[in-house]
Parts: sequence; C-alpha cells; structure tokens
Amino acid sequence: MRRIVADLIALLLVLTTAFFGLGLVYSGQRSAAFDVMALPAMLPTSGLHAVETLADRPGFFRWTMGEGVLQPPNPGGRLVLRMRLSSGIDGPTRLELAARGLSQHFVVHPGLRKYYVLLPPHPGERLTLILRSPPFEIKGRQLGVVVQSLLVSGQERPPAVLFAALFFATVSWYALLRRAGLSAPLAAAGVLGLQIAACAWQAAGAWRYALLGNLLFLGGSGAVGALLIGRFWPPLPPPIWPPLAWSRQDRLASGGLLALALACCLPWLTAPDPVGDLELSARWMGFMMEGRFADLSYYGCDYLPINLATLWLLGPLVSLLGGTYYDPLPAVTRVIVKLPSLVALLFSVALIYHWARRHGGVARAALFGALYIVAPPVWINVAWWGQVDVLLTLPMAAAVIWLDRWQGRGSWLAWATGLLIKAQAIVLAPLIYAATLRRYGPRGFVEGIVIALSLIVALSTPLVLLGEGPGLYQTVVGSVGRFPQVTNRAYNLWWLVVGDQRVSDLTEWAGMSYRTLGFLLVGTAALLVMLAVLRHPHPHTYLVGAAALGLAFFTLPTQIHERYAFFALPFLLLASAVDPRLLLPYAVLVLNATINIFGAIGSFTPDLMPLIRDSALPEVVAWVNLATLIGLLIYLYIAPQGSTVSQRWDNDGQTRFPRAPAGRIS
Repeated sequence: MRRIVADLIALLLVLTTAFFGLGLVYSGQRSAAFDVMALPAMLPTSGLHAVETLADRPGFFRWTMGEGVLQPPNPGGRLVLRMRLSSGIDGPTRLELAARGLSQHFVVHPGLRKYYVLLPPHPGERLTLILRSPPFEIKGRQLGVVVQSLLVSGQERPPAVLFAALFFATVSWYALLRRAGLSAPLAAAGVLGLQIAACAWQAAGAWRYALLGNLLFLGGSGAVGALLIGRFWPPLPPPIWPPLAWSRQDRLASGGLLALALACCLPWLTAPDPVGDLELSARWMGFMMEGRFADLSYYGCDYLPINLATLWLLGPLVSLLGGTYYDPLPAVTRVIVKLPSLVALLFSVALIYHWARRHGGVARAALFGALYIVAPPVWINVAWWGQVDVLLTLPMAAAVIWLDRWQGRGSWLAWATGLLIKAQAIVLAPLIYAATLRRYGPRGFVEGIVIALSLIVALSTPLVLLGEGPGLYQTVVGSVGRFPQVTNRAYNLWWLVVGDQRVSDLTEWAGMSYRTLGFLLVGTAALLVMLAVLRHPHPHTYLVGAAALGLAFFTLPTQIHERYAFFALPFLLLASAVDPRLLLPYAVLVLNATINIFGAIGSFTPDLMPLIRDSALPEVVAWVNLATLIGLLIYLYIAPQGSTVSQRWDNDGQTRFPRAPAGRIS
C-alpha cells in the first residue's frame, strides 16, 4: 500500500508540473512569419505552383491552382492571420478561406495587399488553411490567387493536442521507469526532466516545427509497447561471446581483402561522378570552408551532422592539395570527397571477416569479405558514384551485430551514429526496439534511448547554434515528400504499378494515397520482423530481420531511389556466415541492384541502359525483389527452428562456440 500511495503522489506531482509547465511556456504572444521561400517542412503546402519572382520589386510569390493549402504551425489561443495576397489580374477575385469547418469569404484586389483574418482556437499543432478561388487558365496553367507571405500569431492557450500528448507521455514513461527498477522519486525526477526538455523545446521557439505532439505520442507509445512486451516476452540472457585471438593466417587474409578493396576502388576514385552528386558535396564543403553555413539549406543540402562534419574536416585538404570546391571539379577534389566511403568500405570488410570467422575457417571468412568487395553496387557506390550508402550501412551493421553485447549499449550508439549520417537508418528501429526489450527489458531500453538521444543532441547542437536548425529539420522530416512520385527509378512494387511514368504518390486508390499504402506495407513488414525477433532473439534472426527491413524499405514505399536495394546486402552476407543458403538471395539482390543502377542511370553505361529499359528486365527484377522479400519474411519464421541454424543456437538463444587452440580464433 505504501508503494501504491508513493506512486500516486509522484504521478499527481508530475502531471501537475506537466500542465503548469506547458501553460507557463504558452503565456504571452507568439507569432511566426513565412514567405513562399520557406522550407517545405516548416510550411507544408499543396495546390500551389512553383516559386516565381516579382516583376516590380525584390521578392517572390506563388500562384494557387484554384485551391491551395497552407499548413502553418499553431501558436495557440485565438489566432490572427495576416496574408499578403493579390488577385494577379486587373480585376478583383473572390476568395474563400476555409479552416477546420469555418469558412470566410472576402475579395482579393489587384496588387499585393495585406489581409487580416481572425480564427478561434485550434486543437492541433498545425493549421490547415484552404484558399479557394475561381480558377482561370493562362498558358495551360490553372491559376487562382497570388500568395506572397503569411504571418500567424496567437497567445495564452496551448493547442489542446499538446495537453493530451504530454499527459500520455508522462503516465507511460513514469510506468516504464518504475518497471525499469527506479524508485518512485527517481522515476518522477526522470519524467520531470523530460517535461523540462519538452517545455524548453517549445519555449526556445521550436513550436514552429509543430513536432512536439507527435514526438510525445511516439515516445509514449514506445513506453506502453515496452511494458506490454515485458509482460508477454520476459527477457532472455544474451549469448556468451568468447574472446578472439588472431592467427598469422587471419592477418594475411585481412591484408589481402583490404588490398582487393583498394584494387577494385582505386581505378575509379578520380573518375567524374556520372550523376552529379559529387559536385553537390563539394559545393557544400566549399560553403562551410567559406563560413556560409546559411547557404547549406538554401541550396538543398540534405546531409546530417556526421556527413557535414566529415566534409568540414576534409575541406582544408582540398585547398592544401590545389583542388577547388566548385565545377568543374578536379580529380583531387573528387578523391577527397570519396575518402570517407572508401574508409567505411575497408572497415565494413573487416567487420564481415570478423563475423564470418566466428562461424568458419580463414578461407571461408575471406570468401565472404571478397563477395562484398566485388559486388558492383558496392564499389560503384564508393568509388565511381561517390555516395555515402556504404558509410551508412557500416554503423547499421555494427548496431545489429552488437545487440547481444555490452548490454546493447554499443548497438544504440552505432544506430544513433547511422541516424546522424542519413535518416534511412530509421528502418532498423523496430528490430533494435524489439531485440533490446527481449534481451535487457525496460531498463536496457531506457538506457539505449538515453545513449542515442545524448549523441544526437550533442552532434546536432553545433548546427543549431549556427542557425541551421530549420535546415536540419527539413533534412529529417522533409525526407518524406522530397521526391513525391510513385517510384524514383526503383524496380520495386510501384514500378509494377506505374512503370516508368512520373506519377504523384499522392494519387489515390481505394480511398488511400499510394504514399499511405506504401507506409502501411512497410509497417506490416516491420511488425512481422518484430514478432520474429521477439520469438527467436538471437543474432541470426537479427541479421535476417535487418535484411528483410532493408529490402522492404526498397520494395514497398514510394519515392525510392534505384540504389536503395543496397541496404539489404551487408545483412544478408553476414547472415550467410551462419546459413550459407542465404548466399542465393544475396547473389540475386546483387544482380538486381546492378541491373537497376545501369537501367535507371544512362551515364554509367550509355549503351546498356536502353537495352535494359526496352526489355522485360525491369518488371522481372521487380517481381524477383518482391519474391525475395516474401521469402526472407517466411524464412524468419521457419529457419530458426530448422537443423541448419539450430545447430549453432540453444533453444533459449545461447550460442555454442567451440573452443579453439591457443592463438587461433574460437
């Protein structure tokens, strides 16, 4: 009874502080101003034409298409909108402004003028403003009214959704911290710290991102899920990993693999990038060297802190060696930009060899490392294209391999590192979440969250202090919708639906957009992987599950690029060290990824591209990719109980590693 009373008192305290803190943050007046050049993640829009330049003064504007939508953040309380509009023609135009069931009609006159509109309090973090006007056609375009800027202001009352989100997050995280073993005072202190962070986020002006409510609901849902998983799937002890000792043969094999990697990559390091991404990276490097950090987001930089830090550290080498940052790029600049991916490839090969050596001899481990090096999607990505996918998959692979080591802390650190390279690392979140809870319970999950958030905050803070907070937010949130078409040359499910046509992924089918359908399919695959990990928590399941998630990310959602089949390759190869049968899907995906790259981008192989595009190969590759994904998901539920894999794993997930003679790998 004393414990119950202590929990009730602590909960009442933290709920009181939650509502008091949120009310204190939203006291006073808040406003946010946007022009039509605002980042899409800051001011989402639809139904508007591209940005145009004003003819009689400095500035920009956009035409609506007859019905345009603006979604500014909600400052809370009663709202005042100030819009700078014009009819765009010689006469006036009637405009209807609709917002959450309310509708106001007024006349928009020629010339840019300010129009003020009063609105009642809105419960959400974003407003949805619909501008409807009679359209007219000029040069094949349907035009409505001209939009130049928008200012929204409010005061005193937070959006209602924030109260609900903070209440949910407070209760769920208090329960999780108590389940993790913290006393009532410590759990209350932990939740109070989260509340202070949330309120400080809003008070610092981050309410303009309209992100806090979603983060609180997501965090609260994760806490509730952790409690349910702990109830039905109690933690199992991780396998025991014996120490490794390197023999002379291992050192020779490792050196040979590194030499092979250099031999495959060096001839291409000075080659021009056929796509143009190297020029973008070099330009952003030049901006940082010149102190022009504000130009990063203006010119579309979508790099996260670790990528930017790498370019910033390598930037002085360009000047030192006589290179330049802008077109035309000399060979020395191209080599320097490609260096991080080349180094990541060498470490990836070492990681694959190390893992494979645990499950076989030197020759077999060397073979697995070589299979990764000679795969065309790998060395093309590193040495010819100059992309960062190999740099990204290195910490992602480490995160999966380290799940059963060091209480999972190294895994969360590696995964956070991947997130700070590219947002695509989020694809591993369901697997890491389930595996951590299955091995280490709520306490391990809380520790992992603290580790990951600490690294993300520490490395993101310098960019925020340099004024690149909106650009960083745009990079993360704007990754969805950056290329709003059904497929961006990827031979996947959506290629089978629309082929090579440029179709918006907001096109609806059965009442849902293609984008939403893609998310639902990816969510289904992620749920299947989570359940498999909860049933069979051991490294082989992790690796096959990661391969399935990587392939699902390529195959099922919209907007996917041709090279993203790459993400499944390292995980499949690592899983093949335990079950060599998985070399077959690995070989299939290597072939399919190569065909997709050469068939989608003609500058790599100009003679080969039309032959691929005019044949049935794209459709065949798309079908095979889908079949491979389905096969991996089925494998997750069948193979862990089969004789080939279970020979190495106990029923409770314990690993049986045979002892080797001294000086040899065990």
